[in-house]
Amino acid sequence: MAFGKAEEAKTDFDSSISPFKSGASNSSQKVIAFLGQGSKVVGTLTFTGPVELDGYIEGELNAEKLTVGEAAIINARISGAEILIKGTVTGDITASKRLVLQKPAKVVGNIVASNLSIEEGVIFEGQCTMASPGAASSQGRSSAPRAGSSEKTSA
Repeated sequence: MAFGKAEEAKTDFDSSISPFKSGASNSSQKVIAFLGQGSKVVGTLTFTGPVELDGYIEGELNAEKLTVGEAAIINARISGAEILIKGTVTGDITASKRLVLQKPAKVVGNIVASNLSIEEGVIFEGQCTMASPGAASSQGRSSAPRAGSSEKTSA
């Protein structure tokens, strides 16, 4: 009996954490850029609309609405408003509105977000700083140590 209720709660949780579900205007937006599995980009990428990544990216990534797919391997500093991570990310992440980490995501780096959701089964290694909405973008660059820095903390 209790197991059935827990499973039902999990289903409700999964359907509600997509960063692209809130607001009527988001439902009509389509992904403007897609980087598929097997693609490789090194450098700085900046997107103004929704983007989905499943390839390899190294450098810096800026996107208003970003989905990092399960096949993606990202070695970059990431910043954006709404970010959904399902793949592997090594680097700091700053989300001014919302950051969602869904299984099987693996994140090694520091997080600054105004709203954070981490699904059970996700691997997260780093520090997390919660910021007021909109303040995360400026706070992420100055207060959170970069991934791979010499600063050590104990849990």
